[in-house]
Amino acid sequence: MVTFVVLTVSIFVPYVKWGNASAAALHLKEGTIGFKLVAGIIPSLILNTFNTVIVSGASIMYSETIPAAAQTGIWIEAIIHDWPICLVVSYIAAFAAEAIGKKVAERNMLSA
Repeated sequence: MVTFVVLTVSIFVPYVKWGNASAAALHLKEGTIGFKLVAGIIPSLILNTFNTVIVSGASIMYSETIPAAAQTGIWIEAIIHDWPICLVVSYIAAFAAEAIGKKVAERNMLSA
């Protein structure tokens, strides 16, 4: 479910373009560490928000141990608590995923 939402959002929302534009607006040169750090913020914010809302909602709204009347309040508390933690993790993981993806792509392009 989460993967489907992320892929759907990725198709329709140009968050990478927005991240690059935000880094360019700060007059950072493409390819520098500063550019990559700033450009990664917007995609991480968008994807992290979707993931946090969906994952916490799925685990709370479908839990039989949480009374239906309390679910919405607990869900909002969970989002507020988990969002910053997930943002840091997703922001750092994005750099690792990009580096791994580039290495795989380069290796496959060289062997083709």
